[in-house]
Amino acid sequence: MSKNTQKYTYTMPTDQYEAMKSFVEANGDRSVSSFVCRTVSFYMAYLKSKGATEFLAPVIAGTIKSEIRSVEKNLSEMIFKLAVEQSVANYITAYSNDYDLDAFEGLRRDCERLVAETNGVIDLKEAFRWQEGDA
Repeated sequence: MSKNTQKYTYTMPTDQYEAMKSFVEANGDRSVSSFVCRTVSFYMAYLKSKGATEFLAPVIAGTIKSEIRSVEKNLSEMIFKLAVEQSVANYITAYSNDYDLDAFEGLRRDCERLVAETNGVIDLKEAFRWQEGDA
């Protein structure tokens, strides 16, 4: 406690005072007065911090938006790279196979249906079974 102190009179319920005395002993305060001063300081800091949420909320929101933009950028780059690789695979497949356009359209419809049914989880073993007519 600082040397510049003044004595104040206050009232409180007896049971609250008795409970406070047990906290004084448990927390190693020298006196009830030092406990009250420390408790009041803590509570005032707590009350001040409620106003800090008005400042912190936009900072947190900004940080989250920044992280989302970063993840979105990374995902976009990965999807672009996958699309390039898929395009290369498509052109190689088209070049090396003699497929007629009607068969291709039928295959596309079947694949769209299978992707929708499996929510995009494609199993190569199931594709082989489908190709053999077992699925």
